[in-house]
Amino acid sequence: MSYTLRLQARHRDALVILVLWAMSLACALARPLMPIDETRYVSVAWEMWHNHSFWLPLMNGEAYADKPPLLFWLIQSGWTLFGVNDWWPKSISPLASLIAMIHLYRIARRLGYAGSQARLAPMVLGAMLMWNLYAGALMFDVLLSACLLGAISPLIAGQFTSRKAIISGLWLGLALLAKGPAAFVTLAPILLSMPLWRASPLGGPGRRRLALALVLGVSMLLAWALSAAWLGGAAYAKDLLWGQSVDRLQHAMAHARPAWWYLPWLPLLTFPWSLWPAGWPRLPRQRHQRLAWIWLIAPLLIFSLISGKQIHYLMPLLPALALLVMDRLGQVALDKPFRLRAVAAAIMLLGVAALGLAGFGRAEVVGAMVSPFGALVLLAFAAIVWRQRWRSSAQATRGLALGTAVATLITAQLVLAPLWSHYDIDAPSRLLARLEASGVPVAFNGDNYQATFQFAGRLERPLITLSGNPADLCRFGQRSPTGWIVGRERDLGPLIAQDGAAHVFDYRGGKLDIVPVTALSSSPRPTCDW
Repeated sequence: MSYTLRLQARHRDALVILVLWAMSLACALARPLMPIDETRYVSVAWEMWHNHSFWLPLMNGEAYADKPPLLFWLIQSGWTLFGVNDWWPKSISPLASLIAMIHLYRIARRLGYAGSQARLAPMVLGAMLMWNLYAGALMFDVLLSACLLGAISPLIAGQFTSRKAIISGLWLGLALLAKGPAAFVTLAPILLSMPLWRASPLGGPGRRRLALALVLGVSMLLAWALSAAWLGGAAYAKDLLWGQSVDRLQHAMAHARPAWWYLPWLPLLTFPWSLWPAGWPRLPRQRHQRLAWIWLIAPLLIFSLISGKQIHYLMPLLPALALLVMDRLGQVALDKPFRLRAVAAAIMLLGVAALGLAGFGRAEVVGAMVSPFGALVLLAFAAIVWRQRWRSSAQATRGLALGTAVATLITAQLVLAPLWSHYDIDAPSRLLARLEASGVPVAFNGDNYQATFQFAGRLERPLITLSGNPADLCRFGQRSPTGWIVGRERDLGPLIAQDGAAHVFDYRGGKLDIVPVTALSSSPRPTCDW
């Protein structure tokens, strides 16, 4: 291949990767931050910002120990540059996804793959359904993956110099600050198996530099954690230093699931590549192929043994899957044009299901979830994919990556367009902001308030939290007769005695009531000892 053709191929691949990233960014910016996870994390950053508590995360006026601070620091850094806004927090995961794809390309090159094949790896990753979805979510897992890839890349090949050790250690420190010691579930098997997959041994000096990288990364986490524990007090220190690592690994009852729970998700994790047999990984035959298998299998087994399981915990394993798929696609030789109709059929099935809901589903469900017009657009796009013909595996990879990303964009922004208004909390947050500005006490009816409205309403004080017990509501009414209550319609609705007194909003597939306490039937009772 001539230099000009190689340059054209490089630019074409870079453009495909850039388009994949741009579509994930567009999906992130076009939808609201979703309660309760995304709104909780941006509200923690907002409370830190408002209270000038850069070092200690805060939620509802108290120290927040569930997550390390990197995501919150990145949010605040953007607000320092651009002012407090909604778009910057939404952009962080897409930017982390782009960094992850760059790191993955470098890893593929350092493993010895040609540039034309290595460029397939970020395409494969960017097109994976789960990666695509979480690359637009304000969560920690894509950010963690990008940092881990930055820590792994300098380890791959060549002499492990002091410069590489510092770079790897800094990225490791960021990974630990992104999600704590959970980063080692992915990284430890890779480090322990280096003699199996690294082309040249580290040697004594290399091992000492690796130890330096580990010390540097762990020191970055400890420098924050120990000082934050001192600032947050004894209870926060215990929760941060012990409860969020050891207790969660042993007794993660919030998401406790059986050991096999991840297995049915694997085909979905690898979609659309799971529907193209040519991209199915095979057992490693060469040294450079072992890394991706170890990276995938060992952490998957560890995650399966941990009681608490969430699908997004597997995000750091998807780059390994991308390397395996990329390796297989580089071995595919096509002697005639072909079509990938299984993927088109899957997209078509999704469109038919959405159209069926629009035609035969319950009105209240359909109105909240799907758009018939969006379903028709998805079906039309599936027909286009059905007719596409590819002449090479590289061309098919580009087409399949872009096709999946477009299908995801259509689903998110057209098919599910009605859904987003039911998860948009701007309207109730504006009402809460007006009540706060008027000095009205506001309580949330429920003891698990996750700071959902704090950032959207730019609230400067945490809401009072009630247990949800009617006696608790009654006592609040006696203490604050001019106060207001926020709660789910299913809880507050039966207690509202005055028609039209409640402000009702769509909220998480149901309804949210914001109502003056005087409108509740329990408020006139002389005592609250029920």
